[in-house]
Amino acid sequence: MKYFVELDCDDIDKISAGIYKFIKEEGILDIANFGWNFIDCKQLLLQNPELLAFFKQHNLVPRHAAITIVANSSHLPKYIDELPVTAKINIPVSNTQGWANRWYVNDTVVAELIDMRLPIVFNSQVEHSVDLIDAEQLPRIIASFTFHNEPLDLLK
Repeated sequence: MKYFVELDCDDIDKISAGIYKFIKEEGILDIANFGWNFIDCKQLLLQNPELLAFFKQHNLVPRHAAITIVANSSHLPKYIDELPVTAKINIPVSNTQGWANRWYVNDTVVAELIDMRLPIVFNSQVEHSVDLIDAEQLPRIIASFTFHNEPLDLLK
């Protein structure tokens, strides 16, 4: 199983802008903490038809949604997500330039993604982190999704 796979997405700019608009209009940015912030997945999908179409294209039924907000490497240090979820999809929302997603085995970096520009499916059961390299704009915001039907096949 691969550590991560970038997913083609012609509408990424619209999807990212729609997610940002949703979290801003819902006041989530005003109350959000650094790290994980769970959001209403159903409402997000209702207000972002391009996002819904992206998931339908991959035959995915979203279960939960969250945004992660980070301004330095200590906000999402190395971690493994809670079971039973293995395959998650992260979508860039804003300020992803100058950051690295890294996956580790025995404290050694085995995979790395710099400047996340596209959605990724990734193996959340491998220790991973989000590290600041040289970002000029902060904070970095990503939308993270879990599914009723995990996209494990996308990691093959």
